[in-house]
Amino acid sequence: MRTYEAMFLLDNTKAGDWDSVVGQVQGILKRRNAQVTSVEKWGERKLAYPVKGHRRGTYMQVYFEAPAGIISDIRRDCQLLDAILRCLILKVEKRPETAVQQDIQQSPSSTRIEEAIPPERSKGDSL
Repeated sequence: MRTYEAMFLLDNTKAGDWDSVVGQVQGILKRRNAQVTSVEKWGERKLAYPVKGHRRGTYMQVYFEAPAGIISDIRRDCQLLDAILRCLILKVEKRPETAVQQDIQQSPSSTRIEEAIPPERSKGDSL
């Protein structure tokens, strides 16, 4: 399992029902055997240029763990969801310290902290 960071640009009219949109995105990830680590709303912003006819969008950042070969399937599923205008998925070596600290503040249990911090790799380990 690898750790990924996904940035979703959401349709404002559909992002008004935030819990529903988060549920749909998490449903896509869970169907592909991904484990969601954190979800953060970045808020509504004016776009530099229209995207699918929209001049404003809501950004959502998601960290998740998934098998390596499944990312193209997740991207395809995201294209089929009307609420998502664009998505960008990147592999990350480890989550930024700010994201880990936010998880600690939201859920102080020790198991949550251990899940949020990936094990260190030695230089000889292959990805």
